[in-house]
Amino acid sequence: MEVYASGGSSWILDSGCTNHMTGEKKMFSSYEKNQDPQRAITFGDGNQGLVKGLGKITISPDHSISNVFLVDSLDYNLLSVSQLCQMGYNCLFTDIGVTVFRRSDDSIAFKGVLEGQLYLVDFDRAELDTCLIAKTNMGWLWHRRLAHVGMKNLHKLLKGEHILGLTNVHFEKDRICSACQAGKQVGSHHPHKNIMTTDRPLELLHMDLFGPIAYISIGGSKYCLVIVDDYSRFTWVFFLQEKSQTQETLKGFLRRAQNEFGLRIKKIRSDNGTEFKNSEIEGFLEEEGIKHEFSSPYTPQQNGVVERKNRTLLDMARTMLDEYKTSDRFWAEAVNTACYAINRLYLHRILKKTSYELLTGKKPNISYFRVFGSKCFILVKRGRKSKFAPKTVEGFLLGYDSNTRAYRVFNKSTGLVEVSCDVVFDETNGSQIEQVDLDEIGEEETPCIALRNMSIGDVCPKESEEPPIAQDQPSSSTQASPPTQNEDETQVDEGQNQEDEPPQDDGNDQGGDANDQEKEDEEEPRPPHPRVHQAIQRDHPVDTILGDIHKGVTTRSRVAHFCEHYSFVSSIEPHRVEEALQDSDWVVAMQEELNNFTRNEGADGFI
Repeated sequence: MEVYASGGSSWILDSGCTNHMTGEKKMFSSYEKNQDPQRAITFGDGNQGLVKGLGKITISPDHSISNVFLVDSLDYNLLSVSQLCQMGYNCLFTDIGVTVFRRSDDSIAFKGVLEGQLYLVDFDRAELDTCLIAKTNMGWLWHRRLAHVGMKNLHKLLKGEHILGLTNVHFEKDRICSACQAGKQVGSHHPHKNIMTTDRPLELLHMDLFGPIAYISIGGSKYCLVIVDDYSRFTWVFFLQEKSQTQETLKGFLRRAQNEFGLRIKKIRSDNGTEFKNSEIEGFLEEEGIKHEFSSPYTPQQNGVVERKNRTLLDMARTMLDEYKTSDRFWAEAVNTACYAINRLYLHRILKKTSYELLTGKKPNISYFRVFGSKCFILVKRGRKSKFAPKTVEGFLLGYDSNTRAYRVFNKSTGLVEVSCDVVFDETNGSQIEQVDLDEIGEEETPCIALRNMSIGDVCPKESEEPPIAQDQPSSSTQASPPTQNEDETQVDEGQNQEDEPPQDDGNDQGGDANDQEKEDEEEPRPPHPRVHQAIQRDHPVDTILGDIHKGVTTRSRVAHFCEHYSFVSSIEPHRVEEALQDSDWVVAMQEELNNFTRNEGADGFI
C-alpha cells in the first residue's frame, strides 16, 4: 500500500477515525497544547500515539480544518467521517471517489478520489473545485439578473472584457434553467449571415410593430414598435395604445436620433403594414431625404433582423415573467427591461463588440443589474403614519429608470410603479411566490398621456461614469442605484427607447436567432376593473345628525388630499376585521354605524 506522508495537501477520509488528526505540527495555523499528557490514540496495529495538542489547519485563504489532533508518530493526515457528519456534512462514497456535501443546502464542499483502497482528498485540487463551484453559482445568479441571456454569450462577453462590473464569476451551463426552457425553447437554427451590409450606425434602420397583445399593459399599451440599427444592432422599443400612434412616434424618433448622434439616416426598412406604408410617413421621409425600403408581402425573412429581434425580446420577456410568476399585465415592463439588457449584452458576431459600445464608444457597466420580478423593500421617505411605522414597503423589480440612477419598482401597497434608488432586493429563488393581483387593487384612472408612448430610455444612451455603489446583503439582497437610463412603460416622463437584441445563443443555450416571428394571441383584452370611489354627501337629513347641528360636517379623509403628494392612489378595501381595525377611517365608520344603532333603538322606545 502506498504511504502518504504528512505535511502535504493530501488527506485520507477515514470512517474509523474518531477525530481529524495529523503528525505534522508545522501545518497548524493555530495550536493549543494538550493538558492531558496521558491522552493517546490507538492505531489499527495496536500501537498508540500521544495526543500533543489540538488546533486549526488552514488549507486555503478561505478554507480551514478545525479541531485537528496533533498525534505523535502519525504518518498520515486523516479526516474523520464521523466528525464531518457532526459538523453538518454528508459523505457519498462511490467506486471512483467521495463527495462531501453541506447538509444545509446540498452544495458540494469538496471531492476526493479512490486510490488503492483509500479515499484520498487533495485540497490543492479540491480548493479549486470549491472555488469553481462558488463562481458558477454566482454565474447563475448573474444569468438571472441579466435577463436570462445565454451562458455561452455571457462567458464570451466576460472573457473578451466587453462588459464591466463583474469579478470572480464563472459562466458555465452545467444545469438546466427552467425559466429559460419555459420561455425560450426553440427548434433548429438556420445559418447566420457573416457579412456586413452597413458601415456606420443609423445607415439603415429596421422596424416592425407587434401586437395587439392579449393583455393591456399597466400603462394601457397594446402594441410595441421595435427599431433596430443594422450596424450595431442597438434596439429601441416604444409602447403604443393604438396603431395610429406609430406615425408620430416614428417621426419623433427619426428627428431625435439624427440630432443626438449627429448622423444622417439613409434608409429605413419595414413590412407593408399600413402603419408604415401611408402618405404621412412617405411625405416626412421625402422631406428628410430618407429612403424607405419594404419587404415583399408575406416574406418576413427579408426583414429578418427586426423579426428575430421581436422573437428575442418576447422570449426574454416571457422568461423573466415566468421566473417569479409575475402578472402578464407587466409584459411591457419585461420587454423594456429585456431590450435594456440585450443592448448591453449582445456581442456582434463580426465586430466582436456590444451594441452599446458600437453606438456610444464606451463599454457598458452592468454591476447594478438585478433579477427582474425579484422581491424588494422600498424605503418610505414620507407619508409614514407614525414614527413606529415600518420604514419600508414591499414590492418587486420592474426595470431601470432612464433619466435617473434609480430602479423602477412596483409598490404592492399602492399598486403603483415607482422610481427609487433606496431599494434592497431579495433575489433568492421563489422569493416572489405571491404576486399582486391587479384586479384586487383596482385600475387607476388613465395615468398620463406620456405613459401611452413610453419607451425604454433616451434615443442616445447615457451610461454613468461611476457605477452605483451596491451593498450586497448576505444571501443575495442588494441596495444600489443604477445609472441614468432605461425607462419603463409606466413612468410619467416621456422617454425614447433604445436597446438591442440579446446575445445570440449557440447550440445548447436557449433563445437563439430564428427566421420565424412568434405570433401573439389577439384576444379581446379584459375590461379594466372598475375604480372604487368613495361618495361624500354634503347635505345630511337632520334626523341622522348626532350632536350639535351647527358644527361643521366631519367626513372621512378624502383621496384628493393624498393626490397632492402622489400621482395615483389605489383604493383597497379590507377583507378581514383585523385589516379594518388597522385603518382609522374604517374605525370611524364602524363607530358611526354603532351610534346609528343606538339612536334607532332609542327612537323605537317612543313608539
